[in-house]
Amino acid sequence: MSVSHHTEQPNPMHSNNFLTLLSDGLSKIVYYCAVIFCWSYVLLVFAILINVIMRYGFSNGLIVFEEIQWHLYAIGMMFGLSYAEITNSQVRVDVIADKLKKRSAIKWEIIGSLFFIFPFIFVVIYNAIPYVESSFTINESSNSPLGLPYRWAIKAVIPLSFALLAIAVTSRLLRNINTLMTSREE
Repeated sequence: MSVSHHTEQPNPMHSNNFLTLLSDGLSKIVYYCAVIFCWSYVLLVFAILINVIMRYGFSNGLIVFEEIQWHLYAIGMMFGLSYAEITNSQVRVDVIADKLKKRSAIKWEIIGSLFFIFPFIFVVIYNAIPYVESSFTINESSNSPLGLPYRWAIKAVIPLSFALLAIAVTSRLLRNINTLMTSREE
């Protein structure tokens, strides 16, 4: 005879589990985007090598490779911001945070996210969209005759990367709120 034990499954809508699941899901989005965009640095190395070989080996550097270098660097850097946020590897000053208790430091981080980071992200995206639209409308290209066309594409990195940064900051914010809700120490 078997005894059936009814074990209550955790409710995914319970704030702690829900916040953790949501934060993890957002972090995964950022992580998978970072895995894709980190390849821009591999391409950057190849573009630099080709440019150096062309310039010093054949005395024929091409402006297109110089522009590709700037574009690839910008892609890696701009999208790398969100990866740094979810991995807590961004450069920041912890002089004050190190002197605070853990809960107080988390509260300050939440306040910083809500009142500084999110408004900054909003302002950048709000101003970048017309910038990209204008470039797209006039089909802007490089000023150099042999430069890259479609300048709007690289300009579109600005609002897209900041949207991904907003996802990363949201993930971290949810994780911090969850930590405050689950920790009892003061």
